[in-house]
Amino acid sequence: MPFYFSDWKPWSALSTRQSSIVLLIAILSAISVRHFVFEAEDPNKCRPLIDGEHWYDDRTWLVPGCVMEGYDAQKVHACASGRKIVFAGDAQNQGVYWAMVRKLKGEDPGWGPVEQDLHFSDNDVELLYLWDPYLNRSDVHKLAEAYGHESKDAPTLMVIGAGTGHSDVEAVITAVDDLAFVANVGRTGARVGSNFTISQGPGNLFLVAPPPKPVDGTVDATQAISTQLKQRSDKRVLDVLWSFDDTHQIAASGSEDMGRAYRKQADMLLNLRCNARITSGRTWTNIRTCCSVWRRPNWIQSSLISSGFVVLPILVLLDWKLSVLAARHQTALRATCVFLAILSLQYVTDRTHVFEQAARLPLQLPNLLTMICLIVLIGIVSVRRSTPAKRVTVGGKEPDQPFLPRDQSDEWKGWMQALIIVYHYNMAWTALWFWEIIRLAVAGYLFLTGFGHTVYFLQKQDYSFKRVVAVMIRTNLLPVALAYLMRTRWLLYYYMPLSSFWFLVVYATMAVGSSYNKYTPFLLGKIVASAALVRAFINTKDLPETLVRLFTLTCKMNFDAKEFFGHRVRIDEFIVYVGMLVAILYVWSKDVLASESPHGRLAGLYRRYFPYLKLAAVASAATGFAGFWYAVHLKIRRDSDWTAWQPYDTFIPILAFLILRNAYARFRNYHSAAFAWLGRYSGEMYVMQDHIWLAGDQEAVLRTGLFHGNETVFGDRWRDLLIITPLYLIACCIIGDATQAITVWFTAEGKPVAARPADVPDEVEMGLLDDVDGQRNTNEKIAPPARLWHRFRISWWPNKVRDRALLLLAVLWFLNMTYH
Repeated sequence: MPFYFSDWKPWSALSTRQSSIVLLIAILSAISVRHFVFEAEDPNKCRPLIDGEHWYDDRTWLVPGCVMEGYDAQKVHACASGRKIVFAGDAQNQGVYWAMVRKLKGEDPGWGPVEQDLHFSDNDVELLYLWDPYLNRSDVHKLAEAYGHESKDAPTLMVIGAGTGHSDVEAVITAVDDLAFVANVGRTGARVGSNFTISQGPGNLFLVAPPPKPVDGTVDATQAISTQLKQRSDKRVLDVLWSFDDTHQIAASGSEDMGRAYRKQADMLLNLRCNARITSGRTWTNIRTCCSVWRRPNWIQSSLISSGFVVLPILVLLDWKLSVLAARHQTALRATCVFLAILSLQYVTDRTHVFEQAARLPLQLPNLLTMICLIVLIGIVSVRRSTPAKRVTVGGKEPDQPFLPRDQSDEWKGWMQALIIVYHYNMAWTALWFWEIIRLAVAGYLFLTGFGHTVYFLQKQDYSFKRVVAVMIRTNLLPVALAYLMRTRWLLYYYMPLSSFWFLVVYATMAVGSSYNKYTPFLLGKIVASAALVRAFINTKDLPETLVRLFTLTCKMNFDAKEFFGHRVRIDEFIVYVGMLVAILYVWSKDVLASESPHGRLAGLYRRYFPYLKLAAVASAATGFAGFWYAVHLKIRRDSDWTAWQPYDTFIPILAFLILRNAYARFRNYHSAAFAWLGRYSGEMYVMQDHIWLAGDQEAVLRTGLFHGNETVFGDRWRDLLIITPLYLIACCIIGDATQAITVWFTAEGKPVAARPADVPDEVEMGLLDDVDGQRNTNEKIAPPARLWHRFRISWWPNKVRDRALLLLAVLWFLNMTYH
């Protein structure tokens, strides 16, 4: 029972769903306290760039809790136009200077340590290096003084550093203290991050680079200098770049690695000073979050967020107290409230600094295999017997499950979706074998799409416009709403557009001449014609682009036709039709086997030899499954090899799996409850993984910020996974149930219909990806009639689904035309 239908219960009587809500609130509260209380001085994640970073596997540079921007000459100009960047001190700062020159020049400047001043200018950006190993030059002090007075000649970034090879610790520390005093850094005691502004970020920066640790491990004066700098850093007198220490870990392997370390130091400085300046004016979503700002929400985003967190909750409370709305509108209001609340939660997780967005790690096979093993283990331990579709009489035997029952199709979708999110988390496309499995999983989804819709149309003969609207809303309400709220594209959640396209293809194929669908040759001819038309459409030069361009001009639609039709549709262009053919065979076989009356000679032969045909099918499936993977092992060496053959051969393992999974009643009667639960919300899981489980539109990993370690999965991130994963699944469950309720309300015509009794079997054993007719929640209680104004109606709300759909399209058109 969805929680928005439930009454509150005491803690001792809390249901599983209500307990999940309590857990959700507890997680969000802990993360909010961490961000707004313990990290109040650095809400924009600037300090991690200063206090500590490290190498991961000697290839990837990681910053705790945020993602760095990659800088080139264009971005440096956008940040430092008309300003100076100054380095003063010893050879270490000279190395960072040369790395900065390389970014502006676009090539290796052939740097090397020289004991002299250096100057480089590129248009209006000026780089200075002042050789001052003792930090006692007057011009260095003059630049620091300009910084302190914030004059127009002040450097936008000034980094000083000394101590390499020095024996006089007191002289170095005194020089640093003098420069810090002249720069007036200690005037307010403010640290980098606390004086952050939207347009300028942390403002002009005066930073101190600690001396590098001795490579040979010997102890000299540098350790004493670092100790003194540490004391001043703790007192918030100086901002010391302790992250520079981590870059020196690779210095022992030669000058080339040292150059790489200097380039990372330059990136860190530019991220610290420039991220806010270059991201505040961007017209696209910022996914580089270190010391950065998020684009301010427009009026559409603000309206959705305020409605989800403030307006609708207040209306729900008022209606709960006063019973203003009729029963069905009460349900819609509560469902819309929680839908927008979870939608807004995704804005908080992925478009603010309340949560942390960390870089994804390159594929590590132990991480991937461990997650896969956990998924398999959870699936095995949750195996249960499926509930029979029909009521069992007292003392009677439970009937066997039919071919591909609801629990099994949900189970199938569930384990495929679990593999998909693990695939994205681990950047596992570099593992060809796992990439092949994921490609099969997507093809499997599309097979179920074709099969489920075709079975529905053949059994229910429902080709109404209401059915089209119900499926389209159930499939697209969440991704379309997220596209507006998160400033993304509908195509980002590509399976939803793909599912919608193929549903419309199946609908058109089955609806045209539907009165003749009982004639199998006619039906098969329509499927062949449909496949030919789709193939001609996607292969006709510029035709898809022209069609999409029409919508772009009239509706400001942002849609990549080449990516969608030229890749997404093309790569699986036949598997949906395979699903349709299997559905036709299934419906015919079910009718023939369930009836004693003659259906022709072919039907009689089929009934007579069915046991032998079944054995032949099982043997063929086992052979085909093994043969397919053997051929893949021999022939497939690159992903392009797989892509070339995918439209033509992926039906082999899918049909083989389908046959083997349903070959015997014992196999059909049991299912994995965990996977089946995931499968019921697989659409929500696919869409919301980009903003809750992952982050940055799938470019980063979401973290709570409650734990930090070495940034590895086993040593660190597993703790976040234990918190983020329940949060993600609870949110998917809530928004899935809410979407279901909104769809039923939107497509309801006439008087409300009482819920179906729980013991009435579904006419269609296997539906689409989602149950759009409300049959999943058949045991829900009917809301009581309104006590006040129970005859209240929303006068502007159209009575016909067609009129509602037109109104919805008009609203979407208006939002597109006014979006910025």
